[in-house]
Amino acid sequence: MSDKGKVSYENIKKKISRLTEQGTKEKQFVDFWRLGCETKGEIADLRYGYDDSSREFVEKYKDRLIKIREDFIENMDYYVEKCIERMRKTNQFKVYYAKTNQEAQKIFMEELGENKVIYKSMTNEAKDIGILRALKKNNIEIRETEIGEILVELFDYKLPTYQLGHGAHFTVNEIVAKMKEVHGVDIEPRVEAIVKYYRDTYRPELLNNVTVALTSANAIAADDGSIVLVEGSGNISLITRATEKHIVAVGITKIVPTFFDALLVAKMQARAPTVSMAYMSIIFGPSGTSSIQGGRTIGMYGTKEVVVILVDEWRTRAAKENLIYKSLLKCIACRSCNFVCTSSRAFGNVFGGRFGLGATAIIREYIHDGIEAAVKSGLFLCTGCEKCSKWCPAGVDLAEMMRNLKREASQKGLCPPPLSEYRKKILENKNPF
Repeated sequence: MSDKGKVSYENIKKKISRLTEQGTKEKQFVDFWRLGCETKGEIADLRYGYDDSSREFVEKYKDRLIKIREDFIENMDYYVEKCIERMRKTNQFKVYYAKTNQEAQKIFMEELGENKVIYKSMTNEAKDIGILRALKKNNIEIRETEIGEILVELFDYKLPTYQLGHGAHFTVNEIVAKMKEVHGVDIEPRVEAIVKYYRDTYRPELLNNVTVALTSANAIAADDGSIVLVEGSGNISLITRATEKHIVAVGITKIVPTFFDALLVAKMQARAPTVSMAYMSIIFGPSGTSSIQGGRTIGMYGTKEVVVILVDEWRTRAAKENLIYKSLLKCIACRSCNFVCTSSRAFGNVFGGRFGLGATAIIREYIHDGIEAAVKSGLFLCTGCEKCSKWCPAGVDLAEMMRNLKREASQKGLCPPPLSEYRKKILENKNPF
């Protein structure tokens, strides 16, 4: 085992030890997370609010969704070009195609211009593209608008957390105590009181102060250029309307062939992880009116300009060179794989990195920072149970990708000592014991 492998192994051991230590952030999260996963598993089989359960919905549309994703991957260049053309000609979007993250960051900062404040929705794409780092590097104030992200910022929480509910593990009493410490306000320890405080303080700001807004997209339709965004709290609806400029920064894999494909993706992103979806925004262009003399004039009550930055970076190469993470191109970011994952339940946020929890986050660590980053994020904690691959609504084979990463890590001397010992015994004695 290499020296780097030994360091990573010891660091992971220390993190695991904190899972059983009272008062640690790791234990607090894993206790919450195990209960949450168990509850989600039960809810998935309930026909609550619909005629079918979440599991039945996934099974009903799984084959169709897999075909949609495979169609895009096989014809990626065609759909990207078609989408860009439609957005520019029909929807009057300002569209950029960035080959690299660095190019996307440069474009974004140029579009931001002299603005020193940006309002953003919850967007893992911005993190993947490196936009958040670019904003911090240039001393741009980032105003979070999703309550989970606001709570993470309130607590200055640095550990990995669930991508669709960043602050869900904080207790009500912890939140009100931290609000008093940071904001100097006394709030009754009730969820409704916390929500009211942020509604009363943030909503006027979102309606009146937003000049530039940043979002991702749940899906983008190549046939009509529409951008589909779903949410539960209404922050996206506000910041994408009450702004001068709306910037959408996404990887090209958010593109799907048709508008109806985009609707299915958006619905699956809510049904598969059983999350609440109160609003669906379908953006065809900037606001405008034809009510004065019949001609179309841009910039009525809503946003004046929609800027779309489509980012390639690793995606085309993964498809054309059949790289070991090619299957990740099918991912729709529903994050429901985390609930069925054996390792996620066992190790909580020890099994994850800066892109969140679970195998998808670890694979992204590998894509951006190499195999050592994947190992540090808990690669070898994966049990290989394959529950993620069997569940995935889009047919992403996470288990196979994790196996390939472990193989590469082992070849580079990063395999944990106990596993190296098992391997040696199997090769020498045909028996690991």
